Amino acid sequence: MHKQTAIATVEALAFSLLAFGACAKSDAHANPNRVVSVSKQINEFIYDIGAEDNLVGRDLTSIYPPAITKIRSVGYHRALSAEGIISLRPTLFLTDGNVGPDAVLEQLKKVGIPILVIKPGASLDSAQLLMKQLGQHFNREKAADSVIAAWRIGMDSIWADTARWTNKPHPRVLIMHMGQIVNNYLAVGGDGAAGQMLHWAGAVNAIDSTRGMTRLNPELIAKLSPDIIIATDVGFDRVGSAAKFATLPGVDLTPAGKNQRIYRIDETELLYFGPRTPATYRKVEAMVHPEAAKP
Repeated sequence: MHKQTAIATVEALAFSLLAFGACAKSDAHANPNRVVSVSKQINEFIYDIGAEDNLVGRDLTSIYPPAITKIRSVGYHRALSAEGIISLRPTLFLTDGNVGPDAVLEQLKKVGIPILVIKPGASLDSAQLLMKQLGQHFNREKAADSVIAAWRIGMDSIWADTARWTNKPHPRVLIMHMGQIVNNYLAVGGDGAAGQMLHWAGAVNAIDSTRGMTRLNPELIAKLSPDIIIATDVGFDRVGSAAKFATLPGVDLTPAGKNQRIYRIDETELLYFGPRTPATYRKVEAMVHPEAAKP
């Protein structure tokens, strides 16, 4: 890795306490055993390292592993209520920074709840560093190292296979995502986990955009003309089946809709890097190359 890139990565992933008066004076590491965490990636990693006993609250989108749904939700991470968080008497409020409204953070500050911001793992390396940092924070270093080691072995098996798609057809894939709150479809673009998995599988992302999400309408869907559509769980399940999805306006005009090459995948698998990434990649690979993909 280039020296400047390495420095930038470390800086981007550094732990940072929000400088909020009394919060800044609190030692969040001293007593992490009543944690409200509002990041689905961080929460999944907490379970991966066996530190879930520290959690007393989660956000609405943190639904994996299924056991986390037994923990009280404090709402959508961008539309939180301070009262619900405070009622859980947390010793730490943990977030990846994608949180709001700002007034809620101000209220948490006033009652002295420490706020810890940990940057999300936006690449494989940074996601594994996030896992390591959480292991250190919750005194689960060995567990984190073990998870990372198995994760890397899974990725090594992928690197050994990606070259086989070089001279194969490169189908156009549209990843359609419906959020938990807003009832409209978005195309997943950018160079995140979903885009990387398409690239590894020898596919082309139908939405050529550096933006993470682009709002879709029937005209744009038809214009993108994907050969394959991968729909995340919330939107797919609301429609009910691949056959019904193929009849949606815009989708019905695409090669994917006409050939019913429409697949379902869990949002939590696809939209961020984690220990499940190797297995998720194999699912994507099988969708893109059903006759050639390895199990």
